[in-house]
Amino acid sequence: MPPFPGKPPLVITGRVIKPYGVHGWVKVEQFSANPLRFQTGNTFILEGREAGERLLLEEARQGPGCLLIKFRGLEGREEAEKLAGRMLLVTPQEVGEAPPGEVWEHQILGAKVHTRDGRCLGEVVEVMETGANDVLVVRGERECLIPMTREVVTEMDLEEGTITVDPIPGLLEE
Repeated sequence: MPPFPGKPPLVITGRVIKPYGVHGWVKVEQFSANPLRFQTGNTFILEGREAGERLLLEEARQGPGCLLIKFRGLEGREEAEKLAGRMLLVTPQEVGEAPPGEVWEHQILGAKVHTRDGRCLGEVVEVMETGANDVLVVRGERECLIPMTREVVTEMDLEEGTITVDPIPGLLEE
């Protein structure tokens, strides 16, 4: 699915935290919910590099609170240090379709949010995970937080880039 106009064309799947050891391994914070994303042979675009320059995942294993990853061609600690803090990206096509009844975060970032009576609240700038349900951070004339529940979010048109909400009492009051 194409991104909304003005949206970045790449999806963040992880962040390199820092080097691990002296042989080119790095610690990675995983942002992808797809358990197959960090398998041997997968490739990533490193933030700041051209899309054609990809990192090939050579080996990965679970570390304490992060993934430990070895990319092909990354041989020493000094090379690994250059990746610290940079995002690992993929194209929306590589992310694939969301499971039935769900959407990926990149599909709704930038979406215009309207109430059922047509009032424009702004656009989705962030999706916060709260544990109970995700919350849309919508920025317009003012910022509002919209819970992503069936009761509140009544319609999502991903092709048009719009979300319709039926605010519960008190949700939009200042």
